[in-house]
Amino acid sequence: MRNRSDLLLIVILLAGCSGGPSHIPPLWQLPGAAVSSAYENAGYDAKRGRVKQIVSRHSAEIAAEIDAGGGIRLTEAMVAAGVPEATRPMLLTDFRSRPDIYRNWRGVQIEPVTVALMVHGN
Repeated sequence: MRNRSDLLLIVILLAGCSGGPSHIPPLWQLPGAAVSSAYENAGYDAKRGRVKQIVSRHSAEIAAEIDAGGGIRLTEAMVAAGVPEATRPMLLTDFRSRPDIYRNWRGVQIEPVTVALMVHGN
């Protein structure tokens, strides 16, 4: 019985191995992949934190700027997220046309606006 469970474990572990593209790096690259992933995640988290802080602090101003077609605080948030200038008008249109997602009685909904900015940023 023990041999069957060992064989099953080996089959399961090797089932993920393929010669094609995979999101899991080879074993010898795992230490480097872990370090680079941690570094990239820390950078993303810091950037997202800056964007969320801007949106949180200036929620009412950003809501008014969305209605007005743009403004300093909205631009500041877009720059912090790395939203390309060519994408900004489309994102502004999305913010304006989807108040059920992006607005609340105090201004903008912080999480959905932050997520949208980060998705469109680089």
